[in-house]
Amino acid sequence: MYFSLGHTDWAATTVGGDDYATDWHVHDCAMLLMPRAGSLRFALDSRGRSEHVLRPGEALVVTAGVGHRTRAGAAGHQHLVLYAADGKLAGWLPRSAGWRAGPLPPALLPLLGYRDSLRRSDERARLVDQLILAEVADQGLPALARDHGAALVRAVAAHLAAEPAGRHDLGALAARFGVSRRHLTRLFRNHFNEGIGAHLARIRVDAAARRLAAGADVTEAAGAVGVNSPSHLARLFRRHAGHSPKMARSGRS
Repeated sequence: MYFSLGHTDWAATTVGGDDYATDWHVHDCAMLLMPRAGSLRFALDSRGRSEHVLRPGEALVVTAGVGHRTRAGAAGHQHLVLYAADGKLAGWLPRSAGWRAGPLPPALLPLLGYRDSLRRSDERARLVDQLILAEVADQGLPALARDHGAALVRAVAAHLAAEPAGRHDLGALAARFGVSRRHLTRLFRNHFNEGIGAHLARIRVDAAARRLAAGADVTEAAGAVGVNSPSHLARLFRRHAGHSPKMARSGRS
């Protein structure tokens, strides 16, 4: 199977599903693949066709002409893939072997989180895809970290920060990032010295404080960050900021 970019400079698409799988194929351009929910399994001709796992927070870049195949590694899998001429992805391309995998640059994570929140048919999605490609062109893929947990935790934290009002169930988060609930909880405590719930509460307090400083009332700010009542928000403020929401609104925090 052969994929051609044709006469365009670049292309982007979101793909997924429990039964997602491709046959062996090559491209006439570079491919940058970024899992966004659930793990992905990939194999390459140059690696003896054995499978490897790629998780959200990581990326795979494959150069033109390198045979590969991919398939979903977990239920609910989704990924974003960019196709571009080698020149646009020069900082990401390996010097040999025809492929490279590693953690995404932290600066890309909030942008990808926003992209995740958009429907494929939303006109903003293509604009964000262009912005992601521009950011990618500006920086290279970091070397694969010795501590994969750090990259994974950064990706989870960026996902939470991008959607502070979301219902972030631990099981859903673990499934999205392709790890067990226990492993995700342990990684979070190791890297942030706090649990996921406490970290999310801190994110919500910071987001609410910005809204209050901009003139929102306490009820409005609470609803905007997924907190069910002003009194609950007040408790979170006292625990994580050491003051009341009213102080944030008055600018005295």
